[in-house]
Amino acid sequence: MSLTEKMNVYLANQQISFIKLHNLHWYVQGSAFFTLHAKFEELYDHTADVIDDVAERLLAMGQSPIANLKQALSVATIKELESVAISSDAAIKHLTTDVEYWVKDTKEIISLAEEQNDVVTADLFTGYLNHYEKLAWMLKAYQA
Repeated sequence: MSLTEKMNVYLANQQISFIKLHNLHWYVQGSAFFTLHAKFEELYDHTADVIDDVAERLLAMGQSPIANLKQALSVATIKELESVAISSDAAIKHLTTDVEYWVKDTKEIISLAEEQNDVVTADLFTGYLNHYEKLAWMLKAYQA
């Protein structure tokens, strides 16, 4: 897969994650509700910024970013959740799985960008990697 194709899959996954994080924000239940409700809002706000940055980077590279949910769903590897109540523990497990995916996927894009000497894309995604690795650490600490 080319760098820009991989970036478009990444974009589609971010779009699905944006909806999924809203789902978790609205439906999480349990003793950690207040903590997680606020955290999920912070995360979907961050995801909105990632969506915009990746789409604009694709445009700057002369490519067409995925910009509709039908197309995003057709290529996304992140799965949606049902619109039902979810326990705090289950919500954290879903988020942890997704964050582990983001770390792996972000590293792959950085490698592809570096192979093409695309320092701008590598730099953009290195920032995302820092965010996701820190979040992965925090989720593990939260679950300890």
